[in-house]
Amino acid sequence: MKSGAKSSVPAPTGDAKRLSVTDARARILDDVAVVRDVEKVPVRESLGRVVAQNIVSPIDVPAHTNSAVDGYALARDELPKEGAREFRIVGSALAGRPFAGTVARGDCVQIMTGAPMPFGTDTVVLREQATVRGDTATIQYEADRARNVRKAGED
Repeated sequence: MKSGAKSSVPAPTGDAKRLSVTDARARILDDVAVVRDVEKVPVRESLGRVVAQNIVSPIDVPAHTNSAVDGYALARDELPKEGAREFRIVGSALAGRPFAGTVARGDCVQIMTGAPMPFGTDTVVLREQATVRGDTATIQYEADRARNVRKAGED
């Protein structure tokens, strides 16, 4: 409770069922101090403080839509509704080396966590949910649109 303040709410009885919402709210508000002063402090000294206004990043974080997992990037509409489907692996995408082309229907790209999503893809199927033989990935999994993908600016 604020220093020197007296509560007009009765003391607790030990029976929570007797405390009304109005009384509970009054008790909480009696212990809350409104912060009105604003001061600038270095970020390293700001732990435990409350910001006076919203902070908005001038850049998108992440900077581009990227894979949240290692797997195979493809168009969700290409996934089988049931059974399995084979996709031709046409390349790979790494966090520092994105896939340069566009992924066509029936194709996929091996993708690593943090790599930008290739054009023509919106879903990443986990590596463990694909069977790979040579340059073909067989997928028996219906993923949701944009599954395992982090959108640009979502942080």
